[in-house]
Amino acid sequence: MEFYNYNINGFDLHVIKTKRFKTIFYNINLRFNDAKENEKYISLLSRLLMQTSSKYDSIREINTVCASIYDPSYNVRVMESGSQNILTLTASFANEKYTEKGMNKKSFEFLSDVLFNPKVVDGAFDEKVFNIQKEKVLEYYKTLKDRPQNYAGSRLSEEMQIKNYKTYRLDELIQNIQELSSKDLYKFYEKIMHEGKLDIFVCGDVEPLKIRDILSSIIDFKGSVNPKINHYVKQKDYNKKPNIVIESSSNAQSNLVIGCKILDISDFERHYVFVLYSWILGGGMNSLLTQTVREKHSLCYYIYAVRQNLFDAMKIYAGIDGKNFEKTYELVCQEMDNVRKGNFSLELFEGVKEIYYNSLIKIEDSQSDLAGNYTSEIFTGNDSIEKRKEQMSKVTKEDVMRFASKVHIDTVFLLKGER
Repeated sequence: MEFYNYNINGFDLHVIKTKRFKTIFYNINLRFNDAKENEKYISLLSRLLMQTSSKYDSIREINTVCASIYDPSYNVRVMESGSQNILTLTASFANEKYTEKGMNKKSFEFLSDVLFNPKVVDGAFDEKVFNIQKEKVLEYYKTLKDRPQNYAGSRLSEEMQIKNYKTYRLDELIQNIQELSSKDLYKFYEKIMHEGKLDIFVCGDVEPLKIRDILSSIIDFKGSVNPKINHYVKQKDYNKKPNIVIESSSNAQSNLVIGCKILDISDFERHYVFVLYSWILGGGMNSLLTQTVREKHSLCYYIYAVRQNLFDAMKIYAGIDGKNFEKTYELVCQEMDNVRKGNFSLELFEGVKEIYYNSLIKIEDSQSDLAGNYTSEIFTGNDSIEKRKEQMSKVTKEDVMRFASKVHIDTVFLLKGER
């Protein structure tokens, strides 16, 4: 496996050359600063770009072109990445070595047009497509409460401020989207195209110089050339007395989300110790939370911890009966204290390390994982796979205990069901 990096036409191209796959993975990433006002645009923008094109008049025509180039799979979305939002196209298509000559360039052209050549009329996106996709986005948010786990996570984010700004309440976000016009959305699109930083990743059995030449003939980007972007948002304080918010729900099951902030941690702790801490606490069937709250006390249907390492934060999700809230919360606090005191076995500690090592091995079996890993190296300074193995081997049980003392419960949100 070999890695190549080029700066061309205002963007950075990163090529991972490997003979392990018969397909080519293509990933376009446009980074732009996260801001409160972005929230009303991003879901709608990604949907619209999948449905409109300056070259083709209908989805039928788009599908016909796809069929002519062996049906590449692709998706557009906007991801949250700490201080940045990333408009990203992720795609996979058959390498022309296994189809016919010239197919690679045709696939790159078609997929690049998805992001860079939408249909625009009089300084606005196609009105018909815009209105259809706007209604779909509004329907998603208006029915969010019908997906209680997602709703609870969203409400925790509203109550627990981990960003550099206070996020919209759900009703505010819906109102802002309702007021959007196709011209407003196109102005936002133009803004991020002029201010964003563009990185493109290609992974497969390819000749890097040929890929460079193809993409330089297709894409001419005029955005930011700033190579140094800090994705990390550090937490400065937390609620010494956790803020507990309880909201009623007509659902039978209750959804609990506990938000934690982590202060004053090093890069080594963020990249390695945090991984082990979250897995020991709530990372699987052998974790402390699962064994205590679910298996021993039968208080929940599920319970697990999710790292938000770009924000120095963590969420603990649990599905419970509302009457068990106090006891569940008490046991979560107890197990977090047990990690601080080192009341977990070396067997569990070594077991989660082994899971980590195995996850690194699996990265090389997936093009998307390989590209994702290299993307994290470029964007957030993560170590290479080999360096990660070496660094993880250095983590001790005492490191996890010290890290645990830096994890603080800040906000608790309970969507309380009727049962």
